Amino acid sequence: MQYAGSIVSFICVVYRPQAVMATGQVLFHRFYCKRSFARFDVKIVAASSVWLASKLEESPRKARQVIIVFHRMECRREGLPIEHLDLFSKKFSELKMEMSRTERHILKEMGFVCHVEHPHKFISNYLATLETPLELRQEAWNLANDSLRTTLCVRFKSEVVACGVVYAAARRFQIPLPENPPWWKAFDAEKSGIDEVCRVLAHLYSLPKAKYIPVCKDGTSFTFSSKTVDSQPQSTPKEVLQSSPQANNHTTFPIEALVPINPESGGSKVKQHLID
Repeated sequence: MQYAGSIVSFICVVYRPQAVMATGQVLFHRFYCKRSFARFDVKIVAASSVWLASKLEESPRKARQVIIVFHRMECRREGLPIEHLDLFSKKFSELKMEMSRTERHILKEMGFVCHVEHPHKFISNYLATLETPLELRQEAWNLANDSLRTTLCVRFKSEVVACGVVYAAARRFQIPLPENPPWWKAFDAEKSGIDEVCRVLAHLYSLPKAKYIPVCKDGTSFTFSSKTVDSQPQSTPKEVLQSSPQANNHTTFPIEALVPINPESGGSKVKQHLID
């Protein structure tokens, strides 16, 4: 899961606004709650999720644009020379058809109900209500971005995830939050849910860098070279992607309502405090 989340995040650094990144990751997780990794390859599902999310967030991109970016990204990740992608080749036609087919599968599995509510929309309001420092908002925002690489978005309501990342960020900066009465009660959350959000994030940061493990017999490659990782043995469990971003590879987009990004902004520094 984390591998696909990382490539969706990387793609959306190119395709703004960042709401596309967040929605694409949620669509990806929702789809695999119902379908198997062995039946649908994560690469093509990730690409289709980004493509569909761009339409839902009113920032539509052509299939050609998504395929080209995925192609170049896969070449770089596999250490292959970046080849020219012939838009009139059989390979390109097959990828475009597969993306269209997978997009229809995603829509069908969701019953064409694709509404997504992100925790980001609650974070600023929660922190303003709690009267916390501005630096806490960016940290909570970064954690919310990282949470999309996990299944938290399909396990908990957005309000609970928002409270969880606010709590984790407050621990990072050692900022006390109201406990009498508990502050999270005002935001429709439970302490057990907040603790689980922190636990999942701590586990995410303890894992090594994500890598692709092929389990789908009809795995899709966006490259033309035969020297891809797809040729590796497929002795893997159903948990396709069992790793996460390293400490210097977090999703760090600024707070400005999931619109412009600043790739130079600092990463989420809460991991050690969560693990401790």
